[in-house]
Amino acid sequence: MLRLVIRKHSDQKCDCEGLNSMTCRLKILRLQGCGLTAETCQYLSQYFFLIHLLSMNIWPNTLFMFVVFLLSVSRCGITGAGCRYLAKVLCSISQLTDGWMGVGEWQAVELIDLDLSMNHIGDKGVKEISPGLMNPLSHLKTLNLTYCSLTDSCCAELASGLMSKENILSELDLSHNNLQDKGVKKLYIGLQSPCSVFLFLFRLRTCGLTSRSVQFLTSALKLNPFYLTELHLVGNRLENSEIRALAELTKNHKYALRTIE
Repeated sequence: MLRLVIRKHSDQKCDCEGLNSMTCRLKILRLQGCGLTAETCQYLSQYFFLIHLLSMNIWPNTLFMFVVFLLSVSRCGITGAGCRYLAKVLCSISQLTDGWMGVGEWQAVELIDLDLSMNHIGDKGVKEISPGLMNPLSHLKTLNLTYCSLTDSCCAELASGLMSKENILSELDLSHNNLQDKGVKKLYIGLQSPCSVFLFLFRLRTCGLTSRSVQFLTSALKLNPFYLTELHLVGNRLENSEIRALAELTKNHKYALRTIE
C-alpha cells in the first residue's frame, strides 16, 4: 500500500486494516474532510507504533523505509492547539539505535508535503509549525495553508522560517487568508533572503492585498532574482500598472519569474 485515503462515509476501521500488512509501504495519507473519529486515530497510531517497533527490533541491521511523504488533513477541524502536535513531528529528530547506524547519527521525519488547508488553525497554529522549517534535517517542500484564518500576526514567524539556512520549502500557499499589506511586508524579510532560493511557487490569492504589497514583492524579487518562478495574486485589489511592472520581470532573463496570475 502506497496511498491511504480515508473517506467520511467509509468503514474507517476497514480502511486502516491494510496498514497491518508486512508489505505496506505507505507514502501518502489523505484524511481531508473525512469525519475522522478518535477510534480511527487510535487505529492509525497503533500502526505507526508497530512500524516503530518493527524498524527497531525485527530488522535491526536493515534500514526499514517507512515514510509518509504526503499528509493531507484538509477540512479536519484542526485548530491551533492541534498544530502543537504536528510541530513536534516537524521539529523531531529521532536517534537511531546502536548496531543499526552509528551512535550520534540522526534521521528526520521525511514528510515532504503537508496540506492543512481549510482548518481553523489561525496565527497560533502557524507559529507552532513554523520552527519546523528550521529543522536541519527537514524534508518539507510543500506547505498548503489556504483558508486557515490567518492574519499578518503569523507572517513574522513564516519569514523567519524562510530566512533559515535549513529551509528547503519550494511551494507555499497562503491564499484566502486576511494577510493584507502588513503581512506581505513581514514576509518580504524572508523572501529577499538568499536562504529562500528553494521557493519556486508562492500563492497569495485573495489575501486583501493592495498595490503596496506588489511593491514589497517586486523589491524582494529584485534583491533575490534567481528563485521564484510562479507568483499568484488573483483576487486582490491591485492596480494594473503594478501588475504590468511584475509582468515585465518575466521577460527579463535576469529573473527566474515566469508566471504571474
